[in-house]
Amino acid sequence: MNELAFAIFVAYLASIAVIAYYGAKRTKTIADFIAASGQLGFWTYCLLMLGSVFSGMTLIGVAGLGFTTGWANLWERVIGPPFAIAFGTILIGYKIFSIRREKAILTMQDFLAYRFNDQKVLRAIAGLISAITCFVYLIGQYTAIGVVSEVVLGIPYWIGATIAAAIVIGYVLTGGMFSTAWTTFLQSILMLLGIFITVPLIVHWIGGFTALNEGLAAVPILQTQLGKSSSFLFAEYLTKPFAPYNVPLAGWVYNITLFGITVPLGLMVAPHIVNNVLTFKEIKYTKWGPIVLYVVGVAGIMLTSIAGMAARVAWAKGLVEIPSINLGGMVVKWSDMAYPTIAKVALPYSLFVFLLPTILAGVMSTTDRLILTAANNVSYDIVKNVLKPDLSDNAIKWISRVVVIVIGFGSFLIALNPQPMLAWIIWSALALMANCFLWPILGGLYWKRMNKQAARWSMIVGFIVTAITFALFGKTIKLFGVPFYSAFPGFIASSVVAISLSLALSKPAKEEQRILERIAK
Repeated sequence: MNELAFAIFVAYLASIAVIAYYGAKRTKTIADFIAASGQLGFWTYCLLMLGSVFSGMTLIGVAGLGFTTGWANLWERVIGPPFAIAFGTILIGYKIFSIRREKAILTMQDFLAYRFNDQKVLRAIAGLISAITCFVYLIGQYTAIGVVSEVVLGIPYWIGATIAAAIVIGYVLTGGMFSTAWTTFLQSILMLLGIFITVPLIVHWIGGFTALNEGLAAVPILQTQLGKSSSFLFAEYLTKPFAPYNVPLAGWVYNITLFGITVPLGLMVAPHIVNNVLTFKEIKYTKWGPIVLYVVGVAGIMLTSIAGMAARVAWAKGLVEIPSINLGGMVVKWSDMAYPTIAKVALPYSLFVFLLPTILAGVMSTTDRLILTAANNVSYDIVKNVLKPDLSDNAIKWISRVVVIVIGFGSFLIALNPQPMLAWIIWSALALMANCFLWPILGGLYWKRMNKQAARWSMIVGFIVTAITFALFGKTIKLFGVPFYSAFPGFIASSVVAISLSLALSKPAKEEQRILERIAK
């Protein structure tokens, strides 16, 4: 075990625990626990949003994607997570600000129940689907924690994941949204500093930006010397903005269905992201906040992908060996090791050991938000508002804490047998989010004809079709011989249902008309 890295790991977790303690002291009411009573300041909100999307997927998965496809998935960095949080703040946060305090809206389900005048059925459907999608998303976060712990710390995957899971679950249990927001503030700063400092040094080590691109162009030839074919892992497309339409993952059709639809739209309406836009204090934050979120987001995600590209060049030149981790017969795909592996070679040791808190900060800042969202879905949205409306705030908090433990450790246990490539499980969760929540949320905000039947059935159909498609075809489905990301059929199905029912059914009743007029102001 690396003693210095382990000491930094312990110090990082201790700092998080102290901040979480003060967040717990600030939490007095159920509104504090769920949404920080809408009192987050500008930078706390911005860093909460960045921390909620910069996760194990970004720091491990995006670097792995950069290793695999180079510039061919550039669009994921430009219109992916940065687009989602910036435009989510504008399109959802700004639009809903005036009514959220008046109607005590604490969760996405509160809004849907109010907008469609459906306090029971729609709320229950949305709450259940939200909890499921958060659960799936969590599995990928724990995988990233375990991978980094083994590569950087030299401790077994399961030990690193267990320690981090216990800390996150502990502070979410005690402090709710205030603990989550305040710890994420520190975690986001650490994460961004780590990215902005380490990646330029990695690029310098590889010879500079020009040498990086020249190296990518030479990869098809270089990797033949390693016993691989010249086309191995999309090598011929590494320097292109996308591959031909008939190529999976790197092709332009796949780019549109995965990085043009699933990732940006799924993240924009993801339960943990939508619930974030209910926490900021002043509407003026929606003016400059999106600019900060987009600029910092694009810079951060672009740099992590460049780290993966640098690792691809270094590997092709024989300068690094990207390892695999065998976990009980499941091999974690080697591209996911790209960032920490090249950092270990390219960075001074004193700087490399700080990569652990950098990546952990990204992972844990998303993990805590997902756990809290899923717990609130069950305790507040389903138990309190659907099953037992007379339940006290104290009872809600205790139920939420039980759910935190169940969801937090349940998803952790599944993560002990991880998926071969981290990115795929995150993208599958985003597929469910986009296909279940896009029309009820954005349609509910901007289309007067959108009604509760359309909202209900678009969620149900979107969930069922997406789940079946992934179960039958995996991550790729071919339509007329062209590879599409498997989220596409569910997106079409939910859209057809939402539009058809909205147009076919009568206009909203008078009560719903008044609600629409109130939202439109």
